[in-house]
Amino acid sequence: MMKKIFVISLFAILFMQACKKDQQLVDGKKPEENVSEALEKYRNELINTPNGWIAYLYTNEIGGGYSFYLDFKKDNVLSMKADYISGSSQSTYRVKQVMAPSIIFDTYNSLHLLADPDPSKFGGETGVGYGSDFEFEIRSQVGDTIKLVGKKRQTEFILVKATAADKAFYTDGDLEELQTYLKANPNLYILDEKDNTKKMQVTVNTDVSSRQVSLAVENNGAISSANASFSFSPSGLLNKTLTFGGNVFTHFTWDKANKKLFWLTSTGKKFEVFVSDKPIIPLHYLMGTVSSSISIPGTTTLPGSGQTFVTAYNLMRSRITAGFTVPTIGRDLSFSFNDANKTFTVSLIVVQNGTNAFAANYTYSYTKSASGEYKFTGPPIVGGGAGAAIQSIMNAFILTRLTAQTFTLEYYVDAANSRTLGNMISKDQPSFNMTGLIQ
Repeated sequence: MMKKIFVISLFAILFMQACKKDQQLVDGKKPEENVSEALEKYRNELINTPNGWIAYLYTNEIGGGYSFYLDFKKDNVLSMKADYISGSSQSTYRVKQVMAPSIIFDTYNSLHLLADPDPSKFGGETGVGYGSDFEFEIRSQVGDTIKLVGKKRQTEFILVKATAADKAFYTDGDLEELQTYLKANPNLYILDEKDNTKKMQVTVNTDVSSRQVSLAVENNGAISSANASFSFSPSGLLNKTLTFGGNVFTHFTWDKANKKLFWLTSTGKKFEVFVSDKPIIPLHYLMGTVSSSISIPGTTTLPGSGQTFVTAYNLMRSRITAGFTVPTIGRDLSFSFNDANKTFTVSLIVVQNGTNAFAANYTYSYTKSASGEYKFTGPPIVGGGAGAAIQSIMNAFILTRLTAQTFTLEYYVDAANSRTLGNMISKDQPSFNMTGLIQ
């Protein structure tokens, strides 16, 4: 049975004392002898655990939760399987004293992808990737659990000794089977325990850039919702505590034999997660409340985009590139909604030399009808380091249409990639529609 791991806690701060020649001995040993023994203890723990370790990592800046299967070997060799990339990676590690006992992953592996500053390799943000670490201080060990924290970004990293069943989840294809199920069934719900006819929408976003689970219910157009980071786990999914409707949801269990998910609470309540053939709540109710934006990751339009938009988008990018003396590309176009303030922002990142990133932001006011028709009002508030510089190009291909046309939001099922996207559609010019990730 899986050990329930809850990683939402503050780690104690370690205070280090300066070494002095006349420092008193501890248990008759010099300080360096105690350090050496502690490091050897941790090395032996890592290496001599027969089924390896399950690790949980939660980033503080971008992304969400991630899990790993780790098999530490002698001679500082490591095998790693991550829940966000296929296959295993081989690398090296060290257990050493760096102000405190530490585990350092010192050659590139799946963990480094979450910290890679070059977004062309694995996405994320320029300079920080997904905000992870790959050097960790050991803060404590309680039973089969070792708690660590990243040296640079204070990333939570929890190691738990794996059982044979835990190991099999990562090595025998069970993880991939669950991921395939979630991709094939994006429209999930549970029933309200107070009204068994009312459906509460469950969204499990497995994308590496925004790994979250959310729960939402609609009442006469008003949305109540909550969300939390999650990672895959040998039981199914392990989420940070999510409080909703008087329940504290903690983790999902996966019934592999019957292909069913159940969401459990801190008191042991068990909600079956059902599959719908369509989303429970219209997208325009969710956008700006539960979700914030529809965005194109990278530089290529997604399936479902209309040809007029695709042509305008590609021309916009080529003109931005031609307009600068240093090779420049625009990436990550996003349309963001704030329902509370009724503001709508078009954002683009301009990257120079592959490393220097400048934002271009254009913020409008909007009104929305009861049926979900949007009207945008300008001129926009221009922001970001590149906003003014590329505004004429953005006007020519994207922005001028916003205030002249009426838009709706719909879901788009990208069957080839087993995912549901958001689609922003012009009622006046239907071929000007953009599909993107719902974030």
